[in-house]
Amino acid sequence: MVPWKWATMLETARNTRTDSRRDLVTELLGLWLVLAVFLDGWAHINLPSLETFFTPWHAALYSGMLATAAWTAAVIWRNRTPGQPLLQAIPPGYRGTAAGVILFGTAGGLDLLWHELLGIEVSLDALVSPTHLLLGFSQFLILGTAVRSARAAGKSGGLKHAGNQGLTPAAIFAVVLMTGLGAFFLVYCSAFVRPGPTAVFVPAPVGTPGRIQSELPVVITLASYFLTTALIIAPFLFTLSAARRPARGIITLLVVAAAWLPVVMVGLHPYSISGAAGATIAAVVADILLTRIPDSWLARRLPAVTAGIAALLWTGQLVAFAVTDAIRWPVSLWLGAVVLSAAVAAGLALLSSWAPGRSAPSAAGTAVGRS
Repeated sequence: MVPWKWATMLETARNTRTDSRRDLVTELLGLWLVLAVFLDGWAHINLPSLETFFTPWHAALYSGMLATAAWTAAVIWRNRTPGQPLLQAIPPGYRGTAAGVILFGTAGGLDLLWHELLGIEVSLDALVSPTHLLLGFSQFLILGTAVRSARAAGKSGGLKHAGNQGLTPAAIFAVVLMTGLGAFFLVYCSAFVRPGPTAVFVPAPVGTPGRIQSELPVVITLASYFLTTALIIAPFLFTLSAARRPARGIITLLVVAAAWLPVVMVGLHPYSISGAAGATIAAVVADILLTRIPDSWLARRLPAVTAGIAALLWTGQLVAFAVTDAIRWPVSLWLGAVVLSAAVAAGLALLSSWAPGRSAPSAAGTAVGRS
């Protein structure tokens, strides 16, 4: 091979390693932010007397953001050549990061003003407060850095990933962190923090007084199963859109983010611990089974694969409930929740792989096989 081509390949490999390390540092700072968010949530749930903006929990979050801002500035400055405008010096994938840092600072100021004028949120309103949602959106922008970097590198053709063919380890980590942050903002409808099928439910005929009130907890739990299924399966499908094979351990990582972070935040109730443990064990089994599925079969049967994953996860949770406590729902209800959750997972796979003018199996193969 011509010497200059060797030099180009070596330079590309060196830049790839440097970019991967840089993205990993960014995502580790993102982990700081996510843990600080859950810590602040824990404080609001377990210390209801909080009446000020200036708390240790907010300090953990805002110090993490200051560290992220400093790191982002350093990344941009180190990437700058003499005389180059700063905007042109921003590496691929980091424009969203810089926007997230700026948005967080703006939203933080608005949040301080909001609390001074309207007080501290003490319940569900804390998760849907406009300023808190802005803070959350800014963090999603920051956490998505490694994914955007991997996409930019893939488009340029200068990055090859032997293990996952499209997403770096930092990008996989980013997807898991974003799943965790999503679990925080959707904790009020998480299937991992509710008693679920362990709660007593006596079906009442239509027209019975109090029927709607008695069914409401079950309705909310059923909706929680569907939404939590989507929270786990959608990121899994996203990782498949850039790889021929699922990343090793991806289901377990997503379940840990979607289950254990909320479970710890709400106070480690026995039923939530057992349910999360059962789902985690099932996730490990799912990851092992995924390594044994042939590429061609995975491509053609993606909806069946995601349906099987969802059914396995919630079956694991139900088994844990039965072993540690009891399942008090009628069999038609808890089994129906598993079947409907599997249907949600299959539907998401169909939507992610559908393309006009193609059959579903062919389109699924295209989505999974895209590198």
